[in-house]
Amino acid sequence: MSLELSSDVTEVLSPSSLDLEGSLVDQVHKALRAVIVEMRLRPGSMLSEKEIGACLNVSKTPIREALIRLVEERLVTVVPKSGTRVALIDIERFREGCFARLHIEVAAAAQAATLRSDAHINQMKANFSRQREALEKEAYWDFFLCDEQFHALILKAAGLPGLIPIMKLAKVEVDRIRSLRNRLGVRRTEIVLREHEAIVEAIAARDPGRASQAMRDHLGEVDQRTWALGEDHVLWSFIESVSKVPAKKAFGFTG
Repeated sequence: MSLELSSDVTEVLSPSSLDLEGSLVDQVHKALRAVIVEMRLRPGSMLSEKEIGACLNVSKTPIREALIRLVEERLVTVVPKSGTRVALIDIERFREGCFARLHIEVAAAAQAATLRSDAHINQMKANFSRQREALEKEAYWDFFLCDEQFHALILKAAGLPGLIPIMKLAKVEVDRIRSLRNRLGVRRTEIVLREHEAIVEAIAARDPGRASQAMRDHLGEVDQRTWALGEDHVLWSFIESVSKVPAKKAFGFTG
């Protein structure tokens, strides 16, 4: 199975890409970030301010400011004499994202079990219902968004809402690879549903030990997540083709 991603920003952006919430810079940033993280735009693709402006019907100033934000997030790179491009997949950053997510969210699940309110549990259960509905409709991107909201709700229940944007940035490469898996049809949604249910039950029961273990089981250890990539040869080959260094070398594999 091959994976075809667009290298042309004009194929993935249009005025409807803007959600009309927040400043124009916010809207452009959100639209560009979405096509990059969702892997609709191939890593290494050129990003022309003129073409983006024509697609979105927006002037250069908000586009330039949005691109600066994306550079700070390491989703866009500026290459001298080459121009502005979508950042290549960085598998070391993937490992860092897995590490940050594991250690922060395991601790947050335990704290949520101690601090949560009935309202927090109701919000998690409502989100869980939306996850199941999205899965039944095979609306996998909606499922992904519900998954993001679910983990944000746990941070809120733990009294740590300020970590939500920090985690969003830390795990950006994890999300790009999750998007790749989704596009390749490599999904574990039914397993994720059961794991999410176990997390909610443990938090609802005010059992921090069980909650932290349920979250650890859900996210997996960093080495486990890394090795899992190698089990799908199509995904592995694609990652190597758009990585800064050969994936096997970066992961410390030989042979």
